[in-house]
Amino acid sequence: MNNYKYKKFNSIEEIKKYFRRKIKSLHPDKGGDKEEFLNFISWYYQTLQKFEDTSYKVHIVKNYPAKGNYIFSILEFTVEEIALGGKKKIKIPYKEELCKFCKGTGKSEKSKKKKCNFCKGKGIIELHKSFNKNQEFLKCPYCKGLGYLFTNECEFCGGKGRIRKEKEVFIEIPKGLKEGDILYIPDKLIGSICDLYYEVNILPHPYFLLRNGNLIYKCKIPFWEVILNKEIIIMTLEGKEKLPSKLFTKDPPIVLKERGPFLKNGKRGDLLIDFQIYVPGNIPQEAKRIISKAVEILQKIMEEKNGFNKEGRNFTYK
Repeated sequence: MNNYKYKKFNSIEEIKKYFRRKIKSLHPDKGGDKEEFLNFISWYYQTLQKFEDTSYKVHIVKNYPAKGNYIFSILEFTVEEIALGGKKKIKIPYKEELCKFCKGTGKSEKSKKKKCNFCKGKGIIELHKSFNKNQEFLKCPYCKGLGYLFTNECEFCGGKGRIRKEKEVFIEIPKGLKEGDILYIPDKLIGSICDLYYEVNILPHPYFLLRNGNLIYKCKIPFWEVILNKEIIIMTLEGKEKLPSKLFTKDPPIVLKERGPFLKNGKRGDLLIDFQIYVPGNIPQEAKRIISKAVEILQKIMEEKNGFNKEGRNFTYK
């Protein structure tokens, strides 16, 4: 049976859940056909890939309309997503279904029951008889034919009787996106129940900061790393990298050209390494003793080569 090829899914999780359930019955060890088993695995990976490859372009607009059928929400992005672009998975509302927990009543079945006053507990309503017509009855629209009502709201649908279903889609992140920008997604583009407007919110990052088209990397470098190491490890958008430690002997920032965020024109901003040389507040006596010996050696070298005056803190160049 290849009926799985015609199924429709609303999220990657739905695909994976269906796969885990179906694969057990198709496995050859469970009596399934080996060829069908292999075909199903192939279909699974193709379906996943197709779902992930489908993405939609969204547009930056100045504002959202004052009136109209649309949903406005906040959409959060990481600094890396804003800087590098690419795809982002979001959930969108696309239809409403009858709540299966309360069966559309909007009330919790665990709560107390009370007689429906509209139908007097009968569950049906008698319609007024017309001349020469038989008596007609209608299921009570308030209690849905039960004859009684529940006192507490359904916790799953919030008393609405219907649940809004969501599906996952991938959108293409526009280049040059900023905090407060508004993204517009037409309903016809992604099959939503209405137009969608999202205000961009950039999540705080522990050491990256976007500013004026550049990326600022804030870090503290222990003084002994600058002295002892030939290279210092720093973070970039592409991961960890090593820079010569001598760069950290000059005033910040260190500028790495075109290593920052992608801009609207397709170019990249710069990566600015805003570093501080870290000196611990409390240094153990043993460490101070070793540092003092090292300082004595360094001072002698500086006096011999550069004419360093310890009292005046200046250099005399020959």
